[in-house]
Amino acid sequence: MTDLIYVDRENMERRMGDAVAQIDPLDQILLQLPPPGDAGTASAHISFIVAAIAEAANEYSGAVRLLGAITSDVLSDLEANDRAMSVELEKLEKQLDD
Repeated sequence: MTDLIYVDRENMERRMGDAVAQIDPLDQILLQLPPPGDAGTASAHISFIVAAIAEAANEYSGAVRLLGAITSDVLSDLEANDRAMSVELEKLEKQLDD
């Protein structure tokens, strides 16, 4: 399989920025959640569920941020490789022309 994959750095970074921008307000809302009221055993379960949901949302937002950072690094590496290949191809062309 020799199909080329085209990666548009500008749009990838924009989309990752959009995802992080949507996560930040979610984090603020989760920080504002009041603690659950005390109603005995049911409260213990409710607070456990709410805490688990908040923790899962926090993990998700961290994963989105990490994915954004990884995407940026991968795109930087691809760009550096493209530049290096271009330089080497130019050197090869010069040698062939001489």
